[in-house]
Amino acid sequence: MAEVATASGVAARTLRKHFREFVGLSPLDYLRRLRLAAVRDELIEGAEGVSITEVATRYGFSHFGRFSLQYRRCFGETPSGTLRRSRAAVPDKLPSAIRCAGGIGRAREKPSVAVLSLQACTTELNLRDFVEGAPEEIGAALCRISSISVIEPTRSRTSGFDRRPDREFGARYLLTGRITQAGQRIRVIMRLIDNVTRQNLWGDSYDGEPADLFGLQDRITEGVMRGILPSIRRAEIDRAQRKRPEELDAYGLTMRAFPLALAANPDGARRALELLNRAMEIDPDYALAVALAAWCHGQLVMHNGTQRPADERARALLLAERAGILDSDDPLVLTARCAVHTMARQLDIADALLARVLARDPTSAWVWERSGWLKTFAGEPETAIQHFRRAISLDPSGPSNANRFVGIGSAHFHAGRYDQSALWMRQALLEQPATVWVNRTLAVSYSRLGQRVAALDSLDAFRRYSPDVTIGEVVASIPFTNDFLDRVAEGLSDLGLPP
Repeated sequence: MAEVATASGVAARTLRKHFREFVGLSPLDYLRRLRLAAVRDELIEGAEGVSITEVATRYGFSHFGRFSLQYRRCFGETPSGTLRRSRAAVPDKLPSAIRCAGGIGRAREKPSVAVLSLQACTTELNLRDFVEGAPEEIGAALCRISSISVIEPTRSRTSGFDRRPDREFGARYLLTGRITQAGQRIRVIMRLIDNVTRQNLWGDSYDGEPADLFGLQDRITEGVMRGILPSIRRAEIDRAQRKRPEELDAYGLTMRAFPLALAANPDGARRALELLNRAMEIDPDYALAVALAAWCHGQLVMHNGTQRPADERARALLLAERAGILDSDDPLVLTARCAVHTMARQLDIADALLARVLARDPTSAWVWERSGWLKTFAGEPETAIQHFRRAISLDPSGPSNANRFVGIGSAHFHAGRYDQSALWMRQALLEQPATVWVNRTLAVSYSRLGQRVAALDSLDAFRRYSPDVTIGEVVASIPFTNDFLDRVAEGLSDLGLPP
């Protein structure tokens, strides 16, 4: 730590403080979890003659009882259980190259994208640098997203980029582009194609001038990042939904659960958990399945969908911790962890996780939605509304739109604009009728507007959804500012909800 502090130019105490704020763990805890993950990688490889004691000792664990307890707490199984599972799953005939890639637990499917060379339909200008540079820049940007595999076109000395037929690329999706020119105007048309069905999944065009090719290249890269990731995810979800559940692997089960996990209602969360628990049984090391399961448990707390909120909160935090150990960089995993820490009122940790996601993928609609909620909970309603609107613009038909509408309504409630609050919360119910929990705030908005009949009807809908709920349980489930919660409690009390 002293050497790192010296290299960073700050005091060790300052370094520890900011490390904890950014990562959510102290440096010592983070190092311990890296060592646990390293032990797990070796056990997953399951080589003949491997000794758990020897591996644990090599990574600095000398108290084996404590090591086994920490390991089981992090990964939900004993070290010997991991070793047995790995040896059963990886036969001797499996090529060693696959074993070295992380074992059978890590060899899961990821959607692959081939970034093909641009086709220039003009000879008026020398666009060779642009034709070569644009796919490289797009590929580099996509490589920051660990949930997809990127295949870039290869070069040859004689012909530039590889122009093999599309179907010869070992990728599920193809990103293609064509350049046309009219006078001093250049147009680049980009398309995303399913390489199996040949279906067009996304497309857009970008105009520019020869004098500003770098600016055009930047706009294309930004547009591609914003457009193709949601399109790929929707295609993967559709593919998983077309299969029978018993045919799905851990990845397919997780894709099938994804829209349910983002639907922002307890019924969807419970249905998602059924799929995610099966995914984790098949592949306990799949970080995205673990992270989404954590958020589903967190939703049951935030939406008053459980009789055991303390147990669900603890389960959510445990799974979020495990997901962070299994994959500390994937934007979807980081976003789900952010949502869980928000539920637990650990807003500083949630904010640090969001900063890491935005550094890797600023085009993620889900991360802007979570940022909107964080700003709402922190008492910054105007910024929150901007972030929710950005999420909607990035993914206008996504499963989370109802939750974004509730977020905008909550921000207006915080600002005292109860007419706008009621408007947006009603819109959320029209978008997704299962978001009945919104009535806990909608009823108060109606009451503040003097619409008592509508307020009582709204409260009745909430009580049918959660018959035994109390004001204390509502207030405990949502991490708003004290002023926001005081107004909710006062309004619910006036309408007759028990304390």
